[in-house]
Amino acid sequence: LALAPLLAAGSLATAEDEDPERHAHDHPHDEHGVTETIVVTASPLEHDRDELSVPVDRNDRQELLDNLGSTLGETLRRTPGISTTGFAAGASRPVVRGQDAFRTEVLEDGLRTQDVSRESPDHAVPVNPLAAKRVEVVRGPAVLRYGGGASAGVVNVITDRVPDKLPADGLSGEVFGGIGLLANERDLAARLDAAHGEVALHADGVLRRQNNYNIPNDDDPHTQSGSQIEAWMGSVGAAWIGERGRFGASYTRADNEYGIPEEDEPVEIDMTTDRFRFEGDLYEPIEGVKEVRVRGVYSDYEHDDVADGEVGQTYRNKEFEGRLEVVHETFLGFDGAIGLQGRHRDFRGEGEAAEFLSPADTRTVAVYVFEERPLTDIFTAELGLRIEHTNVQGRDRDGVNRDLDFVPISGALGLVAEPLDWLSVGLNTSISQRAPSQVELLARGPHEATGTFELGNSDLDEETSFTGQFRVEARHDRGQIEFAGFVTQYDDFIFAALTGIEVDEDGNPAAPGDDALDLLLYANRDALFYGGEIAAELDVWELDFGTIVLDGQFDFVRARFDSAANGGQRDLPRIVPIRWGGGLSFESEPVVARVGFIRNEAQNRTGDFETSTKSFTYIDASLAYRFEPREGFPISFTIDGRNLADVRGRNHIAFNKDEVLLPGRSVRFGLRAQF
Repeated sequence: LALAPLLAAGSLATAEDEDPERHAHDHPHDEHGVTETIVVTASPLEHDRDELSVPVDRNDRQELLDNLGSTLGETLRRTPGISTTGFAAGASRPVVRGQDAFRTEVLEDGLRTQDVSRESPDHAVPVNPLAAKRVEVVRGPAVLRYGGGASAGVVNVITDRVPDKLPADGLSGEVFGGIGLLANERDLAARLDAAHGEVALHADGVLRRQNNYNIPNDDDPHTQSGSQIEAWMGSVGAAWIGERGRFGASYTRADNEYGIPEEDEPVEIDMTTDRFRFEGDLYEPIEGVKEVRVRGVYSDYEHDDVADGEVGQTYRNKEFEGRLEVVHETFLGFDGAIGLQGRHRDFRGEGEAAEFLSPADTRTVAVYVFEERPLTDIFTAELGLRIEHTNVQGRDRDGVNRDLDFVPISGALGLVAEPLDWLSVGLNTSISQRAPSQVELLARGPHEATGTFELGNSDLDEETSFTGQFRVEARHDRGQIEFAGFVTQYDDFIFAALTGIEVDEDGNPAAPGDDALDLLLYANRDALFYGGEIAAELDVWELDFGTIVLDGQFDFVRARFDSAANGGQRDLPRIVPIRWGGGLSFESEPVVARVGFIRNEAQNRTGDFETSTKSFTYIDASLAYRFEPREGFPISFTIDGRNLADVRGRNHIAFNKDEVLLPGRSVRFGLRAQF
């Protein structure tokens, strides 16, 4: 819910200016009475978020800096409906509506991040939130453009490393520096955009470092081992931008060293990735075609697991993804796009990783169509279809080479209405299918990070989901409120089932005194998910020197199997508990101050062999001051205090929640200068 993540200090920021001619609907945006927030993730046609049938959040640059966490997941954790895996300070994927990994896509500029974070929660997403220009979150199926892996939602990090416009004055940039007292955090980020004739140039860099963070521990505070981070990232890009098209490319290098919480020995992951991206656009190349877009990314990813200075295992991933999208002129009242997408992934594990999963190749080819058409002056219909073919090759748990083919088919129908100037409503239904992943099909050995011995199931079929969701937003000069609710029925829901059996590293029953692993089997059962999110803000008092603003939020997810198996639990494991909170802010031209809280309720609805977690409440406060020492050179200074009561909390959806406490009292300082 794009409420400037509930009026954190970054609410001073405004959305970037957008070209209204690229907007697909006709009515002027000043009718909305709120700042226009164009999004590009949910639809091939760029829209204001109010004009989409699915709920979309847009977190702009200043909001990301004010809510900055050690990872992308931590940075978005306050967004309603979004949580994080929380396995390690340096590795925490976003989770949308209780769904992680294989049902939540994490993208960079619309294409996959091409890493191995889906294979294990201790593997990081190689996207640094400090490098993001903004982040768009689709809560609900976005399968038409991104496939069955987006059946729960999409988190799209927009970097614009391949420039899409020339800087207005020929040169623009930003420098940000931050420090934190919790773990001696040090952050530095810089960005520069320049122009030479019709060529736009881009460069950015990020440096991050933190020690083990402090945790509350009754009267004896100490640090959480394995929570240190040292990372840097650099990127250069260029694009030729003309009246009839745009062509460009970028290169990004990322190095990331971070700790893994382990009781017995210090473990660290040393990750590197090289990412090459190219983009091309043609405007009105032939009659009947508005635009042709080509996007492609190739990544060479590698990381080592290092224990006591020795490399125990290595993961390698080489991957290419490309998309061709054609946006057509209005035809029989329809505006829309046709797309072709392809992906090839070459995954290899070495050392101990080879015992878990190696090698595995995945190829996917998909075609999709998205169309929308006004039905009346206030109703617009959206519809789409996607057909893909996925091939997975590798050795199964019995050591047999497998060559598996799947043909997932997905479709969606949406209805958007704006019956009143202050009210917008969206209704979306979808049927989507997802091919099983290489881990779900082919896993066959010990997984030390999660303490499990995993066995895939090469007989798994496509997973099918039936989703209905509804969103409504009401706006007023003094505030707004948005509600989104969803129901998803899964046929053959694929999940990791703990068996309660302990085995050794060879999969044999563990002897007393041995270091045992929990046997985990990938299986499928029918399941039901439902839940919703609410966010609101209200100007409660207008003063001569500022405004007092009240905000609030609430989200929940329930997930149950349709029936119990062998006397086990019907509740699914690792589902985020109910969260709710609110705050009071003072806003003026130079100053924004806020104090608020977020409460995580206890989670007692647990799956088989899963422990419950207690409730806890975080109290937060922030202060932002913005000034302009000279025109065109704004400077923002922020102070952010988190968990000020220093309470103990655990992330219920983390595999290692019983061993890892969330950070204690934290104070961060940030300084941002733009030109």
